[in-house]
Amino acid sequence: MNIVSHIAGNNQIVQVQSTPEAELIDVSRVASSWRGVLSLVAPDEGSTGLRPAQLGALFSIKAHWTVSSEPATVVMPTGTGKTETMIATVVSERIDRTFIVVPSNLLRKQTAEKFMTFGVLQDIGVINDVALKPAVTTLLRTPKELSDLQTILNKSNVVVTTMALLQRFPDNYLEAIRNTCDTLIVDEAHHIAANTWASVKYKLRKLKCLQFTATPFRNDGKKVDGRIIYNFPLSMAQEQGYFQEINFLPILEFDEEKGDLAIAAAAVNQLENDLEAGYNHVILVRAKDKRSADRLYKTIYHPYFSHYNPVLVHSDIPPADRAVSMTALKSGNARVVVCVDMFGEGIDIPSLKIAAVHDKYKSLPITLQFIGRFARSKKGLGTATVITNIANDELNESLRELYSQDSDWNVLLHVLANREINRELSLQELAEGFDVSSLHGMTIQQLRPKISMIAYNTKEKSWNPDGIYNVFDPDNCFFTINNETGIIVIIEKQDSNIDWTSFKGISDTNWHLHLVYWNSEINMFFINSTNKSISDTLADVLFAQHDKIRGETVFRCLHGIKRLMLGTVGLKSAIDGPIRYRMFAGIDIGNGITESQKETSYKSNLFGAGYSGNGKISIGCSYKGRIWSKWVESMDYWLNWCNEIAARLQNEKINTSKIFEGALVPEIINDRPTSVPYGIEWPIDMDLINDSSFLIKHGSNTYSIYDLEIKLSNHSETDPIRFIIGNNYVFEEYELQISNRKFEFKTIKPTGLILKRNKREYRMTEFFNEFPPRIKFVDQSMLEGNLIVRMTSSPPVFNKERITSWDWSNVDIQKESQGIQRDIQSIQYHTIQKLISSNKYCVIFDDDGAGEVADIVSIIDEAGKITIQFYHCKYAHGESPGARVADLYEVCGQAEKSVKWCQEPSSIIDRLMKRESSRARSGGTRFEIGDLRKLREIKNKMRVFPVKVEIKIVQPGINSQGITDDMLRILSGTASYLMDTYSIDLKVICS
Repeated sequence: MNIVSHIAGNNQIVQVQSTPEAELIDVSRVASSWRGVLSLVAPDEGSTGLRPAQLGALFSIKAHWTVSSEPATVVMPTGTGKTETMIATVVSERIDRTFIVVPSNLLRKQTAEKFMTFGVLQDIGVINDVALKPAVTTLLRTPKELSDLQTILNKSNVVVTTMALLQRFPDNYLEAIRNTCDTLIVDEAHHIAANTWASVKYKLRKLKCLQFTATPFRNDGKKVDGRIIYNFPLSMAQEQGYFQEINFLPILEFDEEKGDLAIAAAAVNQLENDLEAGYNHVILVRAKDKRSADRLYKTIYHPYFSHYNPVLVHSDIPPADRAVSMTALKSGNARVVVCVDMFGEGIDIPSLKIAAVHDKYKSLPITLQFIGRFARSKKGLGTATVITNIANDELNESLRELYSQDSDWNVLLHVLANREINRELSLQELAEGFDVSSLHGMTIQQLRPKISMIAYNTKEKSWNPDGIYNVFDPDNCFFTINNETGIIVIIEKQDSNIDWTSFKGISDTNWHLHLVYWNSEINMFFINSTNKSISDTLADVLFAQHDKIRGETVFRCLHGIKRLMLGTVGLKSAIDGPIRYRMFAGIDIGNGITESQKETSYKSNLFGAGYSGNGKISIGCSYKGRIWSKWVESMDYWLNWCNEIAARLQNEKINTSKIFEGALVPEIINDRPTSVPYGIEWPIDMDLINDSSFLIKHGSNTYSIYDLEIKLSNHSETDPIRFIIGNNYVFEEYELQISNRKFEFKTIKPTGLILKRNKREYRMTEFFNEFPPRIKFVDQSMLEGNLIVRMTSSPPVFNKERITSWDWSNVDIQKESQGIQRDIQSIQYHTIQKLISSNKYCVIFDDDGAGEVADIVSIIDEAGKITIQFYHCKYAHGESPGARVADLYEVCGQAEKSVKWCQEPSSIIDRLMKRESSRARSGGTRFEIGDLRKLREIKNKMRVFPVKVEIKIVQPGINSQGITDDMLRILSGTASYLMDTYSIDLKVICS
């Protein structure tokens, strides 16, 4: 092998690497020598050949290039032989000139050396010995003259450089590459920033382009462009032995100042174990930057573990010192290397098998890249170990799963990689058949339409997509059509005059998005357009026969929405008159509903919010046909939403005249409702009570809002409505007064509480007069100030099978809380012991007190599912079990209040952790089973596994054999609320 320096001027710009034959032979003759030299067969047992991943990628590339010249992406995990796949592609296709772009200097050198020697492909018999080796050039600097670059390109079969260098090339240099080379290959494509790559790639667009990556997501979070033509799963790479098993040792240290020392101690302990087992391992300490690397070396590894001769390696260390350190590492004299990145410094030492990750990568792609290189298989090296601290991290969803406590990385690695890639493949499958070039660089995956549509019926068996050219000006539009899936995407540029000038040189440019989706199986199509006036015209040119769904049929989309609260009702008059249209909102909604039921008016448009049983939803509809929601989502989401709405629109059993019967209608009242209040909640904009902007001041003390409780003072049908705000240390009592269509909150027992929200301070009554709390009554009405909402129908009768009776012997049923001393006669203590004895909980948490989620929170972690149970305990109003309706008032209110945590189950864990930290400051704990470490593990698992919340009332004051109708009505109301909102079955435990 000859390596000849080629000099342009006085600066070395390239290394020309070639065999003696290649220096004398034209590049075309070299490529011609590759005809029929490649053996494209899988190895038999005991023989050698291309790996399955390499064969699959090579055949996929060949197949793609027979039908398309569009950019393509090949996904192959690190260690499966990407570079040899590139070599095999170049040789198999006999490509004269290939331009290769890599992300780093080290990879530039490695890639060039492999191409010059064909890597291992001749040694294993894949490439015949008669094949001439290519002339390979590595570009080190920008040539001063275009002629120098042209000479290099003319004399090279392969040119390798970095993106950092290529992006500095002037346009005429890139034009020379485009006109001279045949193919562009990008290795480790996820390392290249999307904006940088987009600019260069556009200028090299005439070249065939192949992108190789371990994951189709960049380090900057953006997707690697180019159609994925091959994806070799990480799981198969592990099965076929390209990776060793990975031993993941998580550290849970919430004190960040102790975290780094804990990681270092664990890494050294693992090193000592490995050395004792006969493995010549070295620790790699990964820091996020040079400053962090210096700190770790100077404050932890050098002072505490100097007997393992730790070394520091990064770009600011003098080259001579780095060389000494590398020699020490390779010889085994140094057992610890502190660096910023295991690749950036050119470290390539097989014995690096223990990773002390002090600063985790913030993206899944680079994490998988790191682990893939770290865990490459080599006989006799033993298992790789990764050590990191999993506490107090703000990582993205996928990384949290990777770093979750007790993770099996040998499963999670390929699960995560496949899930991220399959998510992209799902959208890519949707995009199949579209002409992506027609969107001028934009992809279907990047579209995020507002969730809206107009629906049409059609019995046509074909459509006329060419008709769109009769509606839109092709010079001002991007069109793409997928006939197979029945989708058209149109992006329209529209210029309009500026109102404030008649000068024609200035105009306002807008972009409209038009989507058409034809589901031929249900004989319907849907149009979503930001230009609302064009839908019918578009429908006319696409289908010869069609009927727009409009009028009363449209309002079928509201069917099945529970506790529907209408925000607006628009009515049109059915008779001629001076007022043809009226809009009703807020407290006027009731008038709108009443008017809509008269023969003189009909519904024009509605918008409301309610519950689907899986949380809150919003929906709007117009008699003209448009249906919408307040969401912006992906294309595949919009398609599924259209199909779901279509099922309701086609359901002729839905009686739209009854839509309003279940709607909740607010009305102003003149005086206190004659009903028993049983629950009170903070105003709706404080729903989760986790907002750090809400604080309560009492003298010199300040409390977080979640440290205080809002609670009714009495449960009377006629007495004044009173409630308190407070905890064991402070409280204040208030009364709601209603008269003459007005309301006012007054302080009954003032203690000087002040609510602070951001920079504004309120007396509590001032705040409630502006943001009234929500008060619930046993007749299921809800009051905010003097605005009441009444249920229009009775809830289903409570199913008595949900009632369980326990033995409460030796329990004082009038003593609710166990307290810090764990009173063994209390209801809460008895319940906790019952749960402990079942041996099925990983966490049992005493959450009793102001700001609680529930009195007891228990967690079950089994079979890939997390179950969180809320136990709301309440003392009896009598010495023995009976049929007292008062025993249910407060506890039912607590059960309903707690359902809000289902909006974001992970916030339950956050709340428990905060409350445990508060308790720990006084020297106690709220854990009966489990600890903070287990909560962190559960929170991480919640991002992987489904979460189910169960709510249970514990009231031993109820005699299960003597429950009255009044008691069942209260239970029915609470059960109905839990089911309507989040599909939760209420369970009752009594005597």
